[in-house]
Amino acid sequence: WSAWQSWAPAQPPTGSASLKPAAKGARFTFEVIESFNAKYEGDTPGHIGKNGGLESIRPHVSLGDPVFQGETKIGTITGITWDRVRGSLTVEFDPEPMQRIAVGDTVWLALDGEPPAEKK
Repeated sequence: WSAWQSWAPAQPPTGSASLKPAAKGARFTFEVIESFNAKYEGDTPGHIGKNGGLESIRPHVSLGDPVFQGETKIGTITGITWDRVRGSLTVEFDPEPMQRIAVGDTVWLALDGEPPAEKK
């Protein structure tokens, strides 16, 4: 008997089978909790927001997805962390030019990764 014989294929995290994919058009609303001028040399200003409520939902969000305030695109995701245990997302985003974003602002992103359809 050797150690390699006891190896088992990776299993999904406990409880992840009960998570449902985000519904089409679902919005994840969060508050801006931090704003910064630049973290690294050559970096641009950015903002960080966080909220929960994802205890039973599996988000489908990635870098480059838009962030909105009302129906206006105000930024682009540059970092995102999903805390499955707490059911929360922490979102870092760069602002669009000429957009004023303040700590305490409520903003949102499309939880299914699909931005809203353009209005005609």
